Amino acid sequence: MDYRCTTPILLLLFNRPKHTEAVLERLREVQPTQVFVHCDGPRDGVEGEAEKVAAIRAQIEKIDWPCEVRTLFREQNAGLRAGVYGALNWFFEAVEQGIIIEDDCLPDLSFFPFCEAMLEQYAHEEQVMHIGGSNVAERLTQSLPTSYFFSQFSFVWGWASWRSAWAKMSLDLEGFEDFVRENGIKSLTTEPMAGAYMLEKFRATKARENNSWAYAWAYSVLKQKGLSIVPRINLVQNTGIGEAEATHTKESDNKAKIRASRLAFPLIHPTQVERPKGLDKEIFYASQKSRIRLTLWFLLQKFGFR
Repeated sequence: MDYRCTTPILLLLFNRPKHTEAVLERLREVQPTQVFVHCDGPRDGVEGEAEKVAAIRAQIEKIDWPCEVRTLFREQNAGLRAGVYGALNWFFEAVEQGIIIEDDCLPDLSFFPFCEAMLEQYAHEEQVMHIGGSNVAERLTQSLPTSYFFSQFSFVWGWASWRSAWAKMSLDLEGFEDFVRENGIKSLTTEPMAGAYMLEKFRATKARENNSWAYAWAYSVLKQKGLSIVPRINLVQNTGIGEAEATHTKESDNKAKIRASRLAFPLIHPTQVERPKGLDKEIFYASQKSRIRLTLWFLLQKFGFR
């Protein structure tokens, strides 16, 4: 590709040198002009982690294409929720718009011009808050006539957004009770059990029973009645699924290991900013829980098991 990425990129790194090396090699192919790097500090008592974190920071020092590099290297471990939230605040304080990539998210080269095109196309469309690069449900969408579609679901395995959208992020899920009362599960999907599942994820996030920033961001988009862009095919492969170092994806998941593909250009745009009818329900089953697992989860909830 005769292309160079001029949109600022934020790398979210921690303790996986091999994954970081692969992502840096991919960035070298598009040579972004600005790279922001957040690397969390090692956790106390985790053997060998300080050495891994040091190795990653040494890799950043070896970036060899012409670009501006800014770093936020933490001495103490902030954790996933606070660490990523702080990193994104730091990033969007400095830039108006940008692309975000975690260490285990390996994008196809077409991911970068796709994000740049979407950032330009919808810069003044307030309802569009998120540009996702991954699509684990591509078997359902790869035959769509357009290059991308709109969804309620905000996939964060490689994504992009604007400062104005991130300003609406609520890490503590402010207004959650009012959101549930005013919208309920109908605002999430057309499937009641799926809506109940998402509401439970939001409740647990608000109660800090999990360490997720991503569910807080998903809630924030929904609360604003925002939309996310999803490419017709998957543009980012998650290479960290099933690894011991993974925070939330320790179990192997073949759907999440779907390879990244090349998106054709020029892009074919939808004629309207709206979700395709009925597609979000299928997106839920493909990306969150299958129908069978969802039914089992719902029955466990109904009888008081969490």
